[in-house]
Amino acid sequence: MPLFKTKQERKIERDLRIKTGLNKIRRQIKTLEKSEQGYIQKALKARETSDAANLGLIKSALKRTLAQRRTLERQLLTLETASQIKDQAEAHVQFAASMTELSKSIAEAFGSIDLSRSIADFEKSMTQAESMEERMEIFLDMSEDSLVSRESATTTGVQDDEIDLLLDACAPRGAKERGSLAREIDTIEREGAT
Repeated sequence: MPLFKTKQERKIERDLRIKTGLNKIRRQIKTLEKSEQGYIQKALKARETSDAANLGLIKSALKRTLAQRRTLERQLLTLETASQIKDQAEAHVQFAASMTELSKSIAEAFGSIDLSRSIADFEKSMTQAESMEERMEIFLDMSEDSLVSRESATTTGVQDDEIDLLLDACAPRGAKERGSLAREIDTIEREGAT
């Protein structure tokens, strides 16, 4: 086994780690979607049996799950976009390398005196293309840091009204009517108590 890895081997390992990370996030999103469905069914049952304590607990768990799934979906979108940008940058690098070789070939064919300037220009282009890959890695790091800072507020953006609408949309017709009736009774009782 060689002591140092080639540039191509490092690229393959990097691409594999990216693909693995994307697949893990996709699997986690699917798991969270299944959890959401389970919480929705439990919430519907708790609402049907007028179990307010469990309904509140389930709504809270559903909020956290929805927020976590949305965060993972944003992370997945960022990673997929960054991966696409990386692929485009690599295509530019390949183009620059091909142009360098083409330039050398043309210069040799015509015995160009300006070969050193042409090579210097293309080496400069190659350096810029390679620095683009480094900038992409910095971008990925910054994106990850930004997403991690957003994760600290896991339930922001998910409101009780949104959970209620979700539950209403998933409830069978009879349960929807009973749920609406139960909410109306609660509202009337609260108004009567004040």
